[in-house]
Amino acid sequence: MIALTFLFALLWDNGFNWGFKDGVLHNSIWLERAAGVYHREGRSGKYQLTYDEAKSVCEYEGGRLATLKQLEAARKIGFHMCAAGWLSKGRVGYPIVKPGSNCGFGKTGIVDYGFRLNKSEKWDAYCYNPNGKDCGGIFTASKHVFKTPGYPKEYEDDQVCYWHVRVKYGQRIKIQFLDFDLEDDTACMADYLEIYDSYDDINGFVGRYCGDELPDSIVSTGNVMTLKFLSDASVTAGGFQIEYTAINSTKKMINPKATTKYFPGKFGIV
Repeated sequence: MIALTFLFALLWDNGFNWGFKDGVLHNSIWLERAAGVYHREGRSGKYQLTYDEAKSVCEYEGGRLATLKQLEAARKIGFHMCAAGWLSKGRVGYPIVKPGSNCGFGKTGIVDYGFRLNKSEKWDAYCYNPNGKDCGGIFTASKHVFKTPGYPKEYEDDQVCYWHVRVKYGQRIKIQFLDFDLEDDTACMADYLEIYDSYDDINGFVGRYCGDELPDSIVSTGNVMTLKFLSDASVTAGGFQIEYTAINSTKKMINPKATTKYFPGKFGIV
């Protein structure tokens, strides 16, 4: 008993992110990364993948389609996506952490569409790969730096990465661009980064970015944000480094949309 108490005190002292959740003492950051479940969509947008195509997307990245149990484990530690996707054995569903009127029918849990008889239906995909942390992830630390896969080397073609950020309630998130170089085109339709002032890529659109000019810093209105990086099948560039920092809501806030400047050939508007 004394040894267990000592171990608890040691863990608590050496890791401020340790805590109890669902009756278990764990490091939330480690668990959320280790869950290994992530969302993928087709290169042409949402709901463009058949079952076989979804399997191929996951396998190409060294993973496989997630099971319902794996998706639920990720949901319990914060994974929230308002997008239905293929799971293993032809099942379709999506995880809801925060209920909303436009997503999840106002409830939390897995929205389960069941096993689909028609494997040609088109949805997104939920992959499982506990070792595939380079492209995307869920982060709850007070500070973290996002990088394009392989940075400082050029990123690869056909990348779709999601970074979901959730800090403590009452805090907000400041996004600062440290380095930025994506393929440049007038409407940012080839390679781009999108930022959302929400925990998904449906609500709170802030802006779409490309080119090599550093965008202004962005501050969220709440404690969650989503970053989405996408590259097409040709032409790559140096990529980016972006740092987020949790700040107290008592600080002067900057409207994310007001800080986003759109320049022809640099930033695009959707």
